[in-house]
Amino acid sequence: MKPQISLPGLKDRGRRAYRMTPVQDDPVSLRVKGDLVDLEDLSANGVAFLSEHELAAGIYDAQINFTLSERDYSIFCQLKLIRTKTGTYAGELQGLSSLDERLLSRFILECQKNAIIRSRELPAAPDA
Repeated sequence: MKPQISLPGLKDRGRRAYRMTPVQDDPVSLRVKGDLVDLEDLSANGVAFLSEHELAAGIYDAQINFTLSERDYSIFCQLKLIRTKTGTYAGELQGLSSLDERLLSRFILECQKNAIIRSRELPAAPDA
C-alpha cells in the first residue's frame, strides 16, 4: 500500500485531477451546446475554453472528443459553467462515468508526456 502524503496548511479545493493545456498536436476537441469551442485547459473534472457564442451561467450538454492509443473516443456529459467572462469560460464536467474519467485522465497524462518529449527535443538557445 502506498503511503498517504499530507501537507499541513493545504486545503482540498477539488483539483485532484491532472491538468493540461492542449497544443495543436494534441488530438482533442470540445463542443458545448453542439458548438465547437477553443479548449484552453482540460482536466478529468473541468475545462476552460473560449467561445464565439455567448453563454450564461448554467448547465449545458458537452462532448469531448480525443484520440488515445490510436483509438477515437467521444465523451458526452454535462458542463456546469462556473466562470463566465466575455468570451472566456470555465466549468465543471458532470455526469462522467468512472470509465470516462479514467480514459480522460490517461489521455491527459499522455499529452503531458508528449509535451515533455517535445520540450526535450527543442534545440538549445545559442549563447550570445
